[in-house]
Amino acid sequence: MSVSAHHRLEASGPPDDPTDRRVKAARLTASALAFLAFSLLMISLRPFEAGSLFQQPETAGGDRLNQIGFLIAGIVAVISMATLVNRKLLSVFLSPAWLAIGVVMAFSIVVAPDPASATRSVILTLIGMILAASVVLLPPDERSFQRVSAAAILTAMAVSYVGIALLPGYSVHGGTGDEAQHAGLWRGHFSHKNIAGPVMSVFVMFGIYLWRSKQQALGAIVTILALFFVVQTGSKTTNGFLPIAVFIVLAGRVIGLPLLTVGLYAVVVAMIAGLTLGSVYSEGWASMTRAILSDPSFTGRTTLWQYGMENIGVRPWFGTGFDSFWGTPTVEQIERPFERDWDFRGIVHGHNNFVDMALTMGLVGFFVLLWALFVAPAVNYVKSCRDKTNANLADLFMMILVFMTMLSFLETFFLRRVDPIWLLMFMAITGLQLTARFRAA
Repeated sequence: MSVSAHHRLEASGPPDDPTDRRVKAARLTASALAFLAFSLLMISLRPFEAGSLFQQPETAGGDRLNQIGFLIAGIVAVISMATLVNRKLLSVFLSPAWLAIGVVMAFSIVVAPDPASATRSVILTLIGMILAASVVLLPPDERSFQRVSAAAILTAMAVSYVGIALLPGYSVHGGTGDEAQHAGLWRGHFSHKNIAGPVMSVFVMFGIYLWRSKQQALGAIVTILALFFVVQTGSKTTNGFLPIAVFIVLAGRVIGLPLLTVGLYAVVVAMIAGLTLGSVYSEGWASMTRAILSDPSFTGRTTLWQYGMENIGVRPWFGTGFDSFWGTPTVEQIERPFERDWDFRGIVHGHNNFVDMALTMGLVGFFVLLWALFVAPAVNYVKSCRDKTNANLADLFMMILVFMTMLSFLETFFLRRVDPIWLLMFMAITGLQLTARFRAA
């Protein structure tokens, strides 16, 4: 988003000054484009896609409409940022985090068994990242960002709520198929409740941000509508992680110690890592997980994690290549694993960001991305808190980061093309890079 590095857009002449009109038109255009980008990322070009998360192919990058549509949107975003955003802000694209992610993704194409397919996936992922960054960079000031985000979020929620009312067959999980247990749970215009729940949770965080930024009425509307939707998705994970993420950030803010937030963040992440991945190999953690949860297998996810971790050792250093393990012949053509709790031959991902990251990017890429996606943003948050004018904005982005980190132990979304969950997380990472270096204006 535009910050103090921008030229001051104050009228220097009479009200009808052509220069003043051009400046206002540029600001309005930038905000409108940011709204369109945010709406596109949250609604997509194919809303209300029916089907199971475990059966459906990744249509976000596999059909012509999305490929062409997002390519055009990416080009528009690049041109818009090049002409409407201050050059100093665009230096975010040359930050170590962006460069590190780019290098890892490029190398993962080289080692992939199907480089052409991996290249298409990487290109769509980069386009999504550019669009996500444009949502933060294009608005000319923080108030504009608030209006843009509120308008886009309300638009996305309106689409989902209208779908619930008029298209329940596409917006509510049915009682047939492999996931009959989800019958009656809301997913809105998203393909699955496990996508709708996290996205709506982030919308709740935006509502809290708007409330804290003296937009109480708007913030209350966004928060209430999003929170009600989250409850209707029936996602226990989301309902549990959302209040934890909000508490961790606001606790540090109330006490005035951003390092407390980072410390709580690290402790909670370590605990969740032990209860999830640790329970696969440690009887101590397994016992603790059984004592806390009624389903210590996390709906069969432990089977996927164990199989995934077993295969990390096959190509430990550089991995199998971008998007080149789950859903490939390597997994699909094995004999049916009767001894496992879950038949993972048709699974599209391993339901754990960290396992899948090590599988496809190798240990080298894993540690690079660990720094770029978690350590660097946490450091940027502490830097952001040095300027009190950035407090609310930095807190919003940190809430998203904390929430997505916890969710990463149960879902896979890192670098997943135009997945709205990943793009919201990347939006937060970009935002923290900016608030760490510039003052929100």
